[in-house]
Amino acid sequence: MDKEEGEIGRMQINPTDYLLFSIKEYKGKQYIDLRKYVVSDSYTGFTKQGVRFASELFNEFEEKIELLKEALPKNESKS
Repeated sequence: MDKEEGEIGRMQINPTDYLLFSIKEYKGKQYIDLRKYVVSDSYTGFTKQGVRFASELFNEFEEKIELLKEALPKNESKS
C-alpha cells in the first residue's frame, strides 16, 4: 500500500480500515490529521471520519492520550 502525502503512519483497525496519521498544511499553517482510510474493491481512500487540528494543540492532545492510557485496565494497555 502506497504512502499518502504527509503520512506519518497507519494503524489497522479491522480487515479493511486503517487509522491514518498525517501532517497537512493549509494556508501556511500546519495541522495534524487523524483520518479513517478504507481499502476495498469498491473504494480505496480517505473517508469523512476523522479529525484535523492545529499542530499547536499537539501537546494537549498528547496529555489526553496519556490520560486515556492511564484509564485503560492494565491488561489492555500495551506499552
